[in-house]
Amino acid sequence: MIIRSKDKVQVNGKSRSIWVLNTDALTVTHNTPDAEPSVTTFSSDHIKYHLHYSAEYHPARLKKLVNDGAILGYLTELDRSVAEAIKRQVGKMLENDVEYIRAVAVGDLAKARGLENMDRLCAREPIYATMVYA
Repeated sequence: MIIRSKDKVQVNGKSRSIWVLNTDALTVTHNTPDAEPSVTTFSSDHIKYHLHYSAEYHPARLKKLVNDGAILGYLTELDRSVAEAIKRQVGKMLENDVEYIRAVAVGDLAKARGLENMDRLCAREPIYATMVYA
């Protein structure tokens, strides 16, 4: 889905929306009259899931964010917040994981990495439920 802002700007003689959100390509384009368009691409799963969820269940909210020129800041902050929340939760889980602590102590980095990855997957579900699918 492509959402364009109401406000337009002249770029090389053509009228373009100032802000364009492409929920499939995970891009936000900012058009200005004096420069090339600025395209920001997101790559995280949580942004992809949030945009697709929002496009289906909250399209008016996305349209308002694009029209207000707040979409780039909103997605950047969401990306950072979700990544930090997952990192914090995984850290808490690993602090109490005896198997992980033992693996680190004996230098079994493959096992430690596997346990970290498993905890990351476990942490994603509740965080996504509260931050991504909201």
